[in-house]
Amino acid sequence: MDGRGLLVIVSAPSGAGKDTVIERLVKTLDDAVVYVTATSRKPRKGEKHGVHYYFYEPEKFRAEIEQGNFLEWSMVHGDFKGVRKDALADTLRDHTIVIVKPEPQGMRKIKAMLPEALTIFMMPPSLDALQKRLQQRGTESPEEFDLRMRNAPIEMAAAPEYDYVVVNEDGKIDETVKEIADIVRKEAKRPRHYDL
Repeated sequence: MDGRGLLVIVSAPSGAGKDTVIERLVKTLDDAVVYVTATSRKPRKGEKHGVHYYFYEPEKFRAEIEQGNFLEWSMVHGDFKGVRKDALADTLRDHTIVIVKPEPQGMRKIKAMLPEALTIFMMPPSLDALQKRLQQRGTESPEEFDLRMRNAPIEMAAAPEYDYVVVNEDGKIDETVKEIADIVRKEAKRPRHYDL
């Protein structure tokens, strides 16, 4: 499929500020949208089905996997997460820039199938800064918090596999957004082809 969209994969460890940066990116870039990922976890306060995630019961998620509807899926922090093939193809056809935000294991699967996707890893300034941000956010149970802190160094070790690495320094979110927006604008000039 000759999608006119640029597929941008942005990964970051939990608490690195990924969602905040992506929300601003979408406002900064012309015709950019976030691809809505499917998950089997329960919605957090204020999250809406079809806006933040597609929330599926685990059984429904398994059925969709078996039907071959996912381009990639993985088990993340104990829940299923995945990118639906049909929805991604539609989104790329309708928009100039499509942002997907998988974990590194998801990025590897998408990149293997769609090698022309642009990959960006958002790095926290340090593990300490990440720990503070997660504590301030306070959306995780103690078990979830420990799991995310254990996963963070593993996720950060994947940074060299990405086309670009951007450090989201504390209190400098505008700079981070601008840096990523500049990369995306530069890369969007090159025509891309995806087999979807």
